[in-house]
Amino acid sequence: MALHLEQGIQLEEEERFREAIAEYDLAALEEPENPVPLYRKGALLNELGDFEHALLSLNAALTINSRDIDALAARGDVYSSLKRYEEAIADFSIVVSIVPDDVDSYYNRGLAYADTGRIERAIQDFSTAIQMDPNHGGAYNNRGLAFFRSGDYAAALQDFTQAITVRSGFACSYTHRGRVQEALGDAGKALEDYGKALDMSPTDATTLFFRGALYFALNEPERGRRDYEVLIETAPRDNAFRTLAMKKLELV
Repeated sequence: MALHLEQGIQLEEEERFREAIAEYDLAALEEPENPVPLYRKGALLNELGDFEHALLSLNAALTINSRDIDALAARGDVYSSLKRYEEAIADFSIVVSIVPDDVDSYYNRGLAYADTGRIERAIQDFSTAIQMDPNHGGAYNNRGLAFFRSGDYAAALQDFTQAITVRSGFACSYTHRGRVQEALGDAGKALEDYGKALDMSPTDATTLFFRGALYFALNEPERGRRDYEVLIETAPRDNAFRTLAMKKLELV
């Protein structure tokens, strides 16, 4: 491994990210036919949220090797972050055509399909990811969301329960299951799930909003108001649920 690439990887592991990027640039000059420095730079920029520069670096890596699966998968992630979902789907599809057992690419392509409203395609990809990795909590959670959107509440309930079983500490699966319980008419179980979510993440805006809304629907306005007041106090000012809560409390 060339010196600058090795040094870049070491700096990245030490979370000295800007220094790592500088080393990757030197490595790309040192080895102009090697896509790895450009891929690593692009993947790191993606992690840092600099999507446009990440895309430039990954495109350069793929100019050297158009079938580099690491660069393709990373570029798919960047395209998804930029909401360029068709291009993301195309990249993930190339990856799984080269490596049919790439769980992450099936999962990420499923996310992109879901974001474009192709729910059945999303469910297929999440199901494939689950077949390959039966403990893939993200796939269960997002397949549950897809089932929920399609109105298959029984399947959604089962998936959210499985997501909770195979991974711990993710409040969102409890929140999603609470919404399914509401849809099935079981307010008690919904409140129980919202409570568990808030035990893990006490200021989660989504959970506070839906539990508050349920309290209002159950004619418990004081409890609903308390949830909305916490939401308003803790959520970012541009959060959509915060705005709705303010309207409900007639603060705007």
